[in-house]
Amino acid sequence: MTNFEPCAAEVMRRFARASDGEMIEVGGGVAGFVDSDSPVNAVKGMDGVVGRAELDRIVEFYFDRKKDAVVELAPWVEVACCSDLAALGFERVGVEDLMARRSEDLGEKFDAVMDVEACARVLCLSFFGEINETGMAIGRMAFGGEGMVSVGHWEDGELVAAGQMVYLAGAGLLAGDGTIEAWRGRGLQQKLILARVQRAFDDGVGWVHCEVQQGSASQRNYARCGFSTVYA
Repeated sequence: MTNFEPCAAEVMRRFARASDGEMIEVGGGVAGFVDSDSPVNAVKGMDGVVGRAELDRIVEFYFDRKKDAVVELAPWVEVACCSDLAALGFERVGVEDLMARRSEDLGEKFDAVMDVEACARVLCLSFFGEINETGMAIGRMAFGGEGMVSVGHWEDGELVAAGQMVYLAGAGLLAGDGTIEAWRGRGLQQKLILARVQRAFDDGVGWVHCEVQQGSASQRNYARCGFSTVYA
């Protein structure tokens, strides 16, 4: 499996629906608007022909909502529309790797977590360093959305690490990985990655994938768990 963009598009559809936000279908993907303060407002999953008309629609969509347009592009889409992107003033601000591997029977055991609030708390503390409204809202969407499978690690009755997976377009997307700072460096993310690989195998899903920042600890942990970069 080499194209995971339909999975990314469906993620944005679900985020927009879960938040009563707004979205438009464009270039085979989705431009989503959750709310004015959300860091997940973005265009995801475009894998078709993306020309000036599609980019103009994206710019207008976010301009009307007083937001800059953030577009996540697969490399073949970026190459095809690079001149139009430049003409509209788009600049590259970051690069993420899409990493994937086949699911496998690893003999792993995992703890399914049904407590959405506890998972949202872990994500909020992991990414924001504190409990705040924005982080908790993102966490609730990430862990309480349609079809989410959540795993976690508990210590003395406290959830200290969590991650989720959702099956989209025939593949499992791993996301929402977070470990509370005091518990980092103990291999918990790798444990939860492998737990989700196992769960996908148990559920008969052949491929799992993730999106990670290049050079990050998460990229290294996914590589240690057998994931390879498909594209960036």
